[in-house]
Amino acid sequence: MRLILVLIASLVASTPYAQATGSGDNNEKNSAFATLDKNSDGGLSRSEVAGEKEIAKRFSRFDANKDGKLQEDEFLKAAQENDKRVLADTAITTKVKSEFLITKGIPSTAISVETYEGKVQLSGFVESQEQIAAAAKVAKAIAGVKSVLNNLKVK
Repeated sequence: MRLILVLIASLVASTPYAQATGSGDNNEKNSAFATLDKNSDGGLSRSEVAGEKEIAKRFSRFDANKDGKLQEDEFLKAAQENDKRVLADTAITTKVKSEFLITKGIPSTAISVETYEGKVQLSGFVESQEQIAAAAKVAKAIAGVKSVLNNLKVK
């Protein structure tokens, strides 16, 4: 399990946001921000971050000074928070799948698990209603899971 989490962390660390917030020189830190700052005014408008779905979704929350733009420090904080969310969601998905593997009666390979903001979605086809209920129970018991959307179907 530890190896899986280390691999996940290394994947997240390779995202553009993580690189923008890394410990490199100032040019490295500013590259993601500078790329988005199309008009080079030192702030990112809603339209400039529109292509960054997760940042755009939480724009108002990250605009700490409420000036309608994300300054570089606000953008970097938003990127760091997004990276943490991705890592947490990936860890939850991994834990759920791991529990499915070791729980008797759950066909782990037949169940797809996706997590977004702590909300777990189960999908796939299983043999019985009991397996559907057991999978939901296991998923709900994982730390960090806020809710489970159980889309499993009996084949």
